[in-house]
Amino acid sequence: MRSVRVTDLLVGQVLAADVVNMHQQVIMPAGAPIDARRRSILKAWGIREVAVEAACEAEAALGEQAPSPESVPDLIAGSDEPDRNHPALIELVQVIARAKPKLASLASDASQPQPPLAGALPATAKNPGLSAEKLAASARALPSLPSVYFQVDRIINHPSSSASDIAKVLGNDQALCARLLRIANSAFYGFPQRIEGVSEAVRIIGTRQLRDLVLATVVLMQFRGIDARLVNMTSFWRHGLASGIAARAIAAARRESNTERFFVAGLLHDIGSLVLYQVQPALAQAAIERHRSTDLSLETAERLLIGCHHGAVGAVLMSGWKLPHFFQEVAANHHAADVRSLTPASAVVWLADLLVMALQVGSNGEARPPRFNAEIWELIGIAPGALQAVADEVVRLLAETQRMFLGEDASP
Repeated sequence: MRSVRVTDLLVGQVLAADVVNMHQQVIMPAGAPIDARRRSILKAWGIREVAVEAACEAEAALGEQAPSPESVPDLIAGSDEPDRNHPALIELVQVIARAKPKLASLASDASQPQPPLAGALPATAKNPGLSAEKLAASARALPSLPSVYFQVDRIINHPSSSASDIAKVLGNDQALCARLLRIANSAFYGFPQRIEGVSEAVRIIGTRQLRDLVLATVVLMQFRGIDARLVNMTSFWRHGLASGIAARAIAAARRESNTERFFVAGLLHDIGSLVLYQVQPALAQAAIERHRSTDLSLETAERLLIGCHHGAVGAVLMSGWKLPHFFQEVAANHHAADVRSLTPASAVVWLADLLVMALQVGSNGEARPPRFNAEIWELIGIAPGALQAVADEVVRLLAETQRMFLGEDASP
């Protein structure tokens, strides 16, 4: 038995003694497991400390010892005081320690050192001062998004459009239709009855949600010819898909009305890296090497060696593709360089990215998760204990989601 401050209670811990109010009335009995509601009740009564069992109930059920902060040293080492002792960070470490073994078969070795590119620049290369606008404009080899996305978008935004109108447009791309139906009938949605046609999918999933799924599907096929020594594309998209699943689950915990757009935002948040890898491969590799050999973030290394970072490049690319500002903002700010101007959407993807990187599923070129930040956590506003459900969703859906979107086996 030990005393714990109410603000530091974790979901699943068990009360070791009755909790009484100022009148010595029992407001919570010994043996009660802590959840978000009970913690709120304790706070409302002004209770500051409670006695808890040495091992929490959830850990006993799992038959394992409580994972310590040292279980994920990179995650803790990258966090500043006083955030290192923040309850959400401790919870995050515990969640990762439980989920990571379950995702071991999907772990990527893409973060390991790769042979240098021919003509690669040293990490001390002079900064050419390239802007995000110039880099995105140089990516002429990148095709535009297929017209079917813009046709679907135009119909959805028309006040008199119907599900059959959308299905008619999608019917011109049978491969896309087949993939959308596979997604609609998968565990990604978990509908009890099989969906037989696109019109039915539109009615059940929703028009805007289906449009976002179309966007996710068509973007995945746009990048070709990137040197595997810079990035393994399967590993890159695995990281994006896992981030999208996590962002979607966090958005659901926030009770967002359209969680699919968070899935797409998580999927595409690092798309600017692909532009860098394609149009400035030597500089991109120099930035990766500087990042991996120092304590600099990849974003900072890119600024120093290129002149801008992949988030800004991704936002400009999305602007050129005329994608909604929602996606542009998330791409530009998912590294949370300026917490004061961060939106809840970018904060959600920041947390999803942190979780997935700490789980080491896939690789976007970065060697370390972003630093935990208590201010961003508060901006997200999800209840304690929600992180376990987010990690469980990644474990449950990732392999099947990868097969659906990439059309290949989920093994590395």
